Amino acid sequence: MRYPLLAPSFVKPVRMIMALALTMVLGGGLAVATAPASSAAVRSLPTPVGLPVAIEPLAAYVEQVSCQPGYRTGTLALARMLVTTYPNTSYAGAYACGTNGNRSEHYDGRAIDWMNSVRNPVQAAQAAAVIKFLMATDKYGNKFANARRMGIQYVIWNNKIWGSWDGTWSDYHGCAKTPSPALDSSCHRNHMHFSLSWNGAKGRTSFWSKRAFAAADYGPCRTREFNWGGNYTSFNAQRCPSYPKVTAPAGSSAVMKSLVTYSGAGIYPGQAGRPISAVQQALRVPVTGRYDATTVAAVKRFKQAHGMVATSTIGYGTWRTLLAVFKPKA
Repeated sequence: MRYPLLAPSFVKPVRMIMALALTMVLGGGLAVATAPASSAAVRSLPTPVGLPVAIEPLAAYVEQVSCQPGYRTGTLALARMLVTTYPNTSYAGAYACGTNGNRSEHYDGRAIDWMNSVRNPVQAAQAAAVIKFLMATDKYGNKFANARRMGIQYVIWNNKIWGSWDGTWSDYHGCAKTPSPALDSSCHRNHMHFSLSWNGAKGRTSFWSKRAFAAADYGPCRTREFNWGGNYTSFNAQRCPSYPKVTAPAGSSAVMKSLVTYSGAGIYPGQAGRPISAVQQALRVPVTGRYDATTVAAVKRFKQAHGMVATSTIGYGTWRTLLAVFKPKA
């Protein structure tokens, strides 16, 4: 199992409160800084009334392949519950596709970053309470009960990652050896990252619906010819085939390489991100990273010139034509 890529870095500074903190070890060896003795008063996240005896298995890991940034029902419900319970925190997560790396559940609406710093004793204690809540065994003997009921796929916090694939905490990219505050964002010391399964993101789990969903939803799949898949359209009970990363042919231009990197991504007006930048470079319009009116007009002209219906969306057909046009000549 390879670890998910780093979540986007933040330019917004997190206020640090200088104070001594104790450390404690939570489920599977996660070391976090906690508040002094008063931390016992830290609230826990609320447990819904009427949860069924039935419970979901640990979520299957499903990598992001589509470009649909935003907050899905379950993702937003988790974010709001965190900041409602802990009003001294905030959340983020609707990042433009390709913001930092080619894969992140932020890009398809299945991830949030809870802005909470390990260097702030109060916030560190809150993080400890959230982890305890997620990882606790419930009264029915179910390990990781709330994580399962929410469809948590993985959590990254304070140099560690917990994954549903094995239910353990592991070192995150060597972060324990890099204590510098300058790396607090990439090592997730100033925010806790949550990625959800498709069921969890859609709010289709027992924590939100009071009904356990045993069947995994594997979301949209990508095809062999593209690096990104289309948009989420309906429940998919079949695990997606695994294909090698598509690379640009030898002799490709920078534009062709960029197109291949984001090939297949579904794009529609109002979106933003690097897939749009790649198309803008190809069509020689200002590279803003936003699918604005100028870019829509250029896409329509391109489609018309190549015998396609001049719609504003970019799907597999448009990508095939773009790649054919910019493919290096033999």
